[in-house]
Order: sequence, then structure tokens, then C-alpha cells
Amino acid sequence: MSETIYSNNFQLRVALGLVPGWEILRKFGMNDAVAGTSTTQDVWPVGTPRTLPTSAGVVSVSSSSTSDDGDPAGTGAQTIQIDGLNSDYLEISESVTLNGTSAVTTTQSFLRINRAYVTLSGSATWNVGNITMSIGGNTQAFIEATEGQTHQTMYTVPANKVLLIKQYRWTVGRMSGSTDCQVSGQIMLYGSNTWRYISDIYAYGPMSYYNDDGVTYIPPKTEVRAQTISSGATEISAIVAGYLVKTTEFNR
Repeated sequence: MSETIYSNNFQLRVALGLVPGWEILRKFGMNDAVAGTSTTQDVWPVGTPRTLPTSAGVVSVSSSSTSDDGDPAGTGAQTIQIDGLNSDYLEISESVTLNGTSAVTTTQSFLRINRAYVTLSGSATWNVGNITMSIGGNTQAFIEATEGQTHQTMYTVPANKVLLIKQYRWTVGRMSGSTDCQVSGQIMLYGSNTWRYISDIYAYGPMSYYNDDGVTYIPPKTEVRAQTISSGATEISAIVAGYLVKTTEFNR
């Protein structure tokens, strides 16, 4: 019956794992305190542009609250899952037990962190404090208090996959006066050390932008991010969605 229902809906079939080598990717981010000083910011709660590691390293994890620890009788987050890439740009994951404001480190070395989220919490049912993940002293992922998951548009394509971006959306809000805001989607191809724009839109007031029809091919090991520059204080949220496809599917 499932084959009959879903045979004509490719996206649903991918989401249900019925298309070998294909999976859905959806990245969403937000920056609710964009500085109105015409300085470049990434679309994530930290704001300032992320500094990418040049080599893989262990991830240092800590919270701004002592309530986020591994105590089963506690209130905050107890464990988190970190999904990222190793030095070969292949996907790795690790579960980490928190220790409040004291830093704990992963056993694996990560070159990139693509996502992190709380997997177990106490009576508060979420992380009480802000959880920061850093490599080599630079913040790579951040879970805001009560959010339970990273909200960042930055993503690195694994070495054995390509990314097909099908949907790109962003919303700018609470702008006043003559404020204008530039929002750009950017990629850095592996080995190029150069960011380049693949989309560039200006907003002159509260505005939403949707592009759900185009398909953009992103090769393996490519860095992807969204950035914003605003002349006045504002906030922004963005979503990038599409398909991750194993490179072996192109050799059939």
C-alpha cells in the first residue's frame, strides 16, 4: 500500500528512506540581534562570523548554567548529540554528557560541526543555559537556552555526497526608519579558500524571500553559509533545504 500511496511523490519517498542514496537536508538558522553597524554577521545566534578550523580537533563543550549536567535528577540538559565531519570530511557523530559550566571534550576529532541537539534532559525538559561547542578555542556550534538544537545555516557537504539545494528562504523583521539589510547565500569550494555569493538580496523593511523552484548543485566538501549586513538593528531567520545524494548514485 505504501508504494501505491507514495510512488508519485519523490520527496516523500526520500524522507521515508525509500530512495537508496538520497536523503533530505534541512538547515535553519537565526540571528535575533543583528548589529546595525553595517558589519558582516553569520545567520546564527552567535552573530560574529564563524572561524573554520584548519585541522580536526576535539570539541570542547560547556554550558552557561550549572543545571545542564549529567545528573539524572537534575533540571537541564544532560546529554547532547554532535553531528559533523572528521579530517577526511566523512560523517561522524558523538554523544556527550554535560558537566554544567565545566568543559568536557569529545573522544573523536571533528573538522566540522554541522548540527548538535539535546538528547536527554531533566525536569526542565530543555537546556537551561547556552551550550557552546568549540574547536581550537573558536566557537563552532551554539545551542541557545531552551532551544534544544543549534540554529545555524552553516553546513559542510560530506566527501562522499553532493548537496542539491532546492529551497532557500529568509525573513527579516523589526526594521525601522531607512534601515536596509543585505542577505547573501555563500559557498566556498574545497581548496579554493574563496567565498562566493550564490544569492544576494536586499531588504528595505520587514520582508520575506522565498525561492522554492530552483536547484543548485553543491559539490562534496563545499562550505555553505548565509550572511547578513544591516545598517540598523534587526533580526533574521533563514532556511536552506534540499537533498543529500551519495556520489555513488551518479555512477550507476
